[in-house]
Amino acid sequence: MTTIKSVTEYLELIKGLEIKNNVFFRGHANENYVLEPGIYRKVKGDKTLVEFEDQIFREVVSKSPQEFVGKTTLESLALMQHYESPTRVLDLTENSLVALFFAVNKGDEDGEVIVFDIPDEFVCHYNSDRVTILSNIAKCGKEFNFNSRLVPFYRNKIDDLKSQKVEIEITERFASAYNQDISDFFILDERIARWIEAEKFELENIEKLYDEVRGNFEENKEELSGVNLKDFRNSFIDKLISIYKVAVSSSIKDVNYKHFGKLLHNIREDKAYFDSIIDPYDVSKVFAVRPKLDNPRIVRQQGAFLIFGIHEVQFTGFGDYKPMAELNKEWILKGFGEERILVDKDSKRLILEELEQLGINQSTLFPEVDKVADFVRRKYQNKL
Repeated sequence: MTTIKSVTEYLELIKGLEIKNNVFFRGHANENYVLEPGIYRKVKGDKTLVEFEDQIFREVVSKSPQEFVGKTTLESLALMQHYESPTRVLDLTENSLVALFFAVNKGDEDGEVIVFDIPDEFVCHYNSDRVTILSNIAKCGKEFNFNSRLVPFYRNKIDDLKSQKVEIEITERFASAYNQDISDFFILDERIARWIEAEKFELENIEKLYDEVRGNFEENKEELSGVNLKDFRNSFIDKLISIYKVAVSSSIKDVNYKHFGKLLHNIREDKAYFDSIIDPYDVSKVFAVRPKLDNPRIVRQQGAFLIFGIHEVQFTGFGDYKPMAELNKEWILKGFGEERILVDKDSKRLILEELEQLGINQSTLFPEVDKVADFVRRKYQNKL
């Protein structure tokens, strides 16, 4: 844990970080702040506003329609976030000094800056389909939830099978006579093709097929050797993978039919062309978003944000309202346990003054007239 007392100390610390992917920062004035978007923050005991999320969204838009004309759901959420309406997005910045400003701008407690290092796979631009999916959860009622059924099981099978494939060195290939025809060993090829075409993926059938082909392989493998044996093994695995891939596709269609009808309807308010296939994997994740730079505040703050999906439930129809997707703690480079950047509460005013000398203050980060006026008022009050 490091507690900084000046901008210089802070910049030295940031300069020493080893960034491997995409760096984002978040600053908050209280070190006890929990990394949860506003819609999931507790407001009364253990209660949150997520059960009213769709109503909050619709009501804000209906009462200020001129502010939301022509905006996508994501853009609307970003605007609501800036006006402190509870949403499923959490503000970030790509500027370390902006994050420091938010850590010292108010409060009588130690502040904190959290540093994220997020892989490319989970960083999206504003027009990403994944982001469109998650943002439109905001317009779904409290009863919206889902179970991905066998999709994860089939995907795990594919990953396991891929790990069983063997490498064939170029030297092995040249050294082999490679004149044996291994196609005869796939006596079940025609049956496999029929099953794929008919979309018969019941677990017991797949396992039965696996056992039959493996038995055939064991009986005849003595006739194969070297590269041919490896080729047979890899081809066999590829055929099983092809079955599981189609099984994944079929299961995703089933999840869409049973759970995602309303979500698809909402998405098509943004993208009329959107295909009726939503991967449940995407719904249950958190993504970092680089928004469209069409908002002066976003531009000045070099803003970005995390958007939270919902965690799947074991049984649909009851349980928590739209349970929050879990943030991947491995993304947090500084911010947990002993690896924290705290800002000394007694040094906040000094740091604010140092940041102002660097052009980071309320009037530069918040271009709205009321924010600028408030900054100027406080500036001259401090001269008294």
